[in-house]
This record gives sequence, C-alpha cells and structure tokens, in this order.
Amino acid sequence: MTLGKLYIGFFSKQNVRKQLIIVFICVILIPVFIIGNVIYFFSCKHMLQSYKYLVESDAIRVRSILLTTTLPLYDYYESLANDEALRELLTKNYKTDEEVMYACARYTRLEQLLSANASLSGIRIYTPPNMLRSVSDNQFFYPIDEEIRTQDWYKKAESVSGNFWKSSIQENQIGNSYWELAYYCHIPLPESGSYAILVMTISNNHLRSLIKDSGTHVYIAVNEDPVFYSTVRRYEGSSFPAEMDYSAPYYSYTGKLEIEGTASISSVMSFQPYRTDDLIYILSADMNALPYIHRTGISYLLLLLFSLLLPGLLFILFTGYFSARIQALRLAMHRVSNNDYEIMDSVSGDDELSAAFTDLKTMVKKIKAAEGQIYEAQIKEQHFSNQQQEMELKLLVNQINPHFLYNTLETIRMKAFSDGNNEVATAIKLLGKSMRYVLNNMKTSSTTLDKEIDYIVTYLSIQLLRFEARLHYTLHIDDTIDPKSYQILPLLLQPIVENSISHGIEPTGREGHIIIRIQKSVNDLLIAQIYDNGAGMSKERLSRVMDGLSAPPSESDHGIGLYNINNRIKLFYGEKYGLKIKSKENWGTLVTLIIPLYNLLEEDV
Repeated sequence: MTLGKLYIGFFSKQNVRKQLIIVFICVILIPVFIIGNVIYFFSCKHMLQSYKYLVESDAIRVRSILLTTTLPLYDYYESLANDEALRELLTKNYKTDEEVMYACARYTRLEQLLSANASLSGIRIYTPPNMLRSVSDNQFFYPIDEEIRTQDWYKKAESVSGNFWKSSIQENQIGNSYWELAYYCHIPLPESGSYAILVMTISNNHLRSLIKDSGTHVYIAVNEDPVFYSTVRRYEGSSFPAEMDYSAPYYSYTGKLEIEGTASISSVMSFQPYRTDDLIYILSADMNALPYIHRTGISYLLLLLFSLLLPGLLFILFTGYFSARIQALRLAMHRVSNNDYEIMDSVSGDDELSAAFTDLKTMVKKIKAAEGQIYEAQIKEQHFSNQQQEMELKLLVNQINPHFLYNTLETIRMKAFSDGNNEVATAIKLLGKSMRYVLNNMKTSSTTLDKEIDYIVTYLSIQLLRFEARLHYTLHIDDTIDPKSYQILPLLLQPIVENSISHGIEPTGREGHIIIRIQKSVNDLLIAQIYDNGAGMSKERLSRVMDGLSAPPSESDHGIGLYNINNRIKLFYGEKYGLKIKSKENWGTLVTLIIPLYNLLEEDV
C-alpha cells in the first residue's frame, strides 16, 4: 500500500468537519500567511525603492535648475571683463566727484543686464578707492574700503586668482536679513596693474519659482558655507543638515538620513559650477516617506491578521453547521428514496458526502418522474387557458351587441320623433339587417371581410338617415383584396365608425366626413384606416384613450368599445396586433386596425 493510499484512507475516514478544517489549515491558512509575509516584505522594499527614486529624481531636478541658472553667469562675466567702456570707466582719472557720478550714470550696461535676467538679484563691482572714488546712491559701484577688506569673501578673492562661488548674508530695504548665493569674479585692469571684483548674486525668489514645493524638503549650500536656500526658510543660514565628505570631488548618496531630528529618505548630491573649484551640495528629503511606509506596513500586517483570524473563526463555526446539515440531509434523503438512479459514481470514500450522494441518485430519478407529471399538468393548464380565452371573446362580443343596438334604436326613435315620415320604414329595414348580422355572429369567431364591410355600409346608411347632408363617407378597398376570400373577427370595424360619428363628428355641429380605407401590406397584414374630420383630441385626452386600450376604462360606457376591440384582437391574433390612434384637436382622428390576413381559399387547399 503506497503512501498516497494510506493518506486517502486516513483522510476519507474522518468526518466532514475535520476534513474541511484540515483542508483550510493546509490549503488556505498556511499558504496565505507565508504569501502575505512575502508580499509585505517586497511591498515595503518596493515602496522604499520608489521613495528613493523620487527623492533622487527631485535632487537631480534641483541640480539641473541650479546648473541652468549658474551657467550663464560666466558668460555675463566674460562680457563685462571684455567691455572696453567698463575698463575705461574703472581706470580713468577723474578730477571731481561730479565727473565720477556722470560717468557712472552714463554706463547702463549693468542696469540692462540686471533687468533682463530674473535670476539675478544684484550686480556689484568693487574697485580700489584710488581707481574710482565712492559714488553715493549708486547700486553697482562700491569702493573697497576697510570694512570690505575684513569680510571673508574679499579675503578669499585676494587669495585665489580665479572665480568662485560663496553664500553670504544680505539685507533688504526694510532691514531683514537673508542668504543668497553669489558669484565672485576678478576683472583684470592691466592699465592700472590691478583688478576689480564683480559680484553677481542669484535671486532666491527666482530659485523658489523654479524649484517650487514638490512635497520634499530641499537644502542647498556651497562648499562648507551655511545653507543659502531651503524650502524650510527658517533653516537658511544654518549648517548643512547632513554630514558630508567635503574632500571628495563628487558626492552622491540616497538612503535613510536623520534630518532635523527626524528620520527621512533623502538624496544628497553635488555638482561643480562651470570653471570653478567650488562644489554646490543639494539635499532632497522626504520627511513623510518612512512614517508612511511604517504605517502602511502595520496596516497591512493588521489586515493580514484580521483576514486570517476572522475567516478561520467563521470557517470553524460554518463547518460545524455544515456537517450537521449534511447529516440531516442524508437521513432525510434516505427516508424518501426507493429506487436506484443510473449515474456514474464520482464520490468515493466512507463519509457523509458519499452517503448523501448515494441517496441523491434515487432523488434525481424521482425528480425526472415529477417533471413528466408537471409537463402533463402544464398541457392541461394550457388547454384550460385556451377555453378561458374563448369564453372571454364571447363575453366581449356580448358586451358590444347591446351597446350597439341601444344606439341604433335611439337613432331611429329620434328620427321618427323629429320627422314622422316614411324614412322610418327604411331605417327599420336597415336595423333588422344589422341585427341579423350581429345575432348570426354572436357565437362565431370569424366572418368574411365582405360581410363585415356590408355591415358597416348598413350602419352608415342608418346614420345618414339621421344626419342627412351633415354626414358623408368614402370607402376605399385595395384592388389586391377580394373581400369574399378573406376572413376576420366579426364586429371589429363598426364600433370604430360609431366612435367617429358620436365622439368626432356629432359634437362639432358641422358637416362631417368619414373615410374608410382597407388595404393589404406587403407582409400579408390587413390594415383598416378609419378617419373622421371631427372634434379630434388633445394630447392629454389621446394619452388617456391610449392607456384605456390596455385596461378597462374607469367610466361605464365611454371607451369600452375600443378596449373590447383591441382586447379581442390581442386574445385572438396575438399581442403584436391591435389598434393605433392618431388625433389632433379640431382636425380629426385616425384609427388604424392591424390584423393578420387569412385567405379562405388557401385554408381550403
């Protein structure tokens, strides 16, 4: 006996509840726990890498902004260093202060350069006092006095021969101090054997408009100077927040750093401005990254724990309930089972499910027998439904006849009362003819089309006796139709004509005309259109009449004729056939009847 058979034998001998619990632990609980922890580890790692990539990208972006901002300053320096007018201004021997002021006022190159470049916040040129004497109220030219000689940037300018970058504290017009990055350049003056110092400062406001606030904290410093720019403005003028190896020619690091006492994911990198030995250091720090990763990790672990404990508890409760239901089902099915059912065995073992499956075969066989009985019952029900529809048709016809006879007799009575002439005999003759047609068709479900048309002509003849010159009618029958060869339900068209007279023409008091058109459609449908130029109906009235076609009208008489016709058509021919009504107030009404066209000759064949 193999290990697999031993396992199956042991497993199948356990009850259903124990089987389900073992399967849940082995197949769901343990794999989900292992996979969940693996996903947690890699998710945290992926989020950390994503944040590193974001802060590094932000640092590269800031570096690109600084590079494009500082690079043109060397060109400005070259342009000013080679400007003959500036060298003449700085080396000329002036006799009076007025000459100095006039010469400085005429030189507008610095003012133009400052106004044309938003990146510059100031341009200053420092010269020895013996070259250009102090000019009051001038923002560009300054003498190198004793105070200037004591400042760090001037000492560095004396000790190096090239250009350099340095951050310095400035003061605005209202006395507030701020830090800015300045570019210090030597302008050689060979005529006097000396030099001037050009200082161009980068506008922090311009840097802010380019860097903007991307959600990270940005710190920028040059060499070992204090921070001259930061998105956290209070930090400007403080030491660079990260420990740096200033001796390295290039520095780059991305990872976890503690910034201002808070753990963050940061990226530090440096770059060397054009033709200088200086290094500008950039730090981009996301202060919310690590807290977010920690919160996400804790939330994920809690969710994993909840997703395991709650289903486990529910599963244990469910297995007890499910096992009890299976046992009850097996006993109930065994009590009602009598015979076997021919299906393939697909459940093996010696547990509750296999016993329930054994009884299931017998139950299915009984279900098939019950389906046969249900089918026979449905046939009987359909037969009963057909009989009921036939009775409904007869009842509807019987409902129409008294209504019509009442109206016809009333018409004859009114005519006899008003005229007292021999036309009454003709009216009675027509009435008798119409009554015979009605009585002959009370117990039938079909008549020929020519008899139905003759019945309408008889009815209209009676109405002509009443209305005389006020009423006219026109009857059009399609040439392709032989009325004797087709059959329809009796008493379909007359109630429509009656409505046209009583509700359309009679209320107007003016001359009326009824047009009856009978034609055949290309798909063998009989289309009968009855039009009157009577009072017509408003949109609201027409809507109520159309609603009354599908349900008996609330009033006792009004609308019952159209409802009966439409209902008889749908009961006999089907739901897709019936009446359509169009009407316009003071213009008239058009009623269209659509039914299938049955040919008597074809049925006989």
